[in-house]
Amino acid sequence: MDDIAKVSNPKIPADQREKTIAQLRKTITATPGKDKKIVALSALAGQVVKSGDKDLAAEIMRDAASFVNPQPKNYQDFLLSWMLAAGYASVEPERSFVILDELIGRCNEVIVSAIRTAEFIDTNDEIVVDGELQIGGFASGPGSSMVKGLTTSLAGFDSVLIALAKTDFAKTRELTNRFERPEARVLAKMLVLRAVLGDKTKPAIKTNPAVH
Repeated sequence: MDDIAKVSNPKIPADQREKTIAQLRKTITATPGKDKKIVALSALAGQVVKSGDKDLAAEIMRDAASFVNPQPKNYQDFLLSWMLAAGYASVEPERSFVILDELIGRCNEVIVSAIRTAEFIDTNDEIVVDGELQIGGFASGPGSSMVKGLTTSLAGFDSVLIALAKTDFAKTRELTNRFERPEARVLAKMLVLRAVLGDKTKPAIKTNPAVH
């Protein structure tokens, strides 16, 4: 990552920068883990954009996209797609909006299916109450590790939401409205507000663990 950060240094000769970028791409591709590949390639593309080469940055992001399932099936696939959208946020924001729009559409299908399943097994009314999904119902159940991993990953992408909001706040807001379930819409809007307002929201928001 230190080498990636040096790519946009204007003092580096063009030929040296090209060699460095080529070597970094090889190193990243050989790195285990799709998530690490996507994050590193996105970071590299971001630095390449800063150096002024948008075409090369777009090419690098295509490399990152090759590690993402265009038809996500499990929550890890969804997180990888989110990571790809995050990478595009600083390189090609419009592409990021398209990816997120498609991802939310797929999320809506998963959420509806999850709620129907939850209602079927929720004999104690702990997961679905008055037709509303209670995320806390998964906190100690078999899906606890999934929920923890999902929420932890989303919490680390405030910079992405900030970048998209600065690019086009209306589009960013519209993305939150694409969620069909009210619980998901509220959560998405809160994530955007927290990202944009930063620490200013912390004193004003009190969370109840039993609800979340």
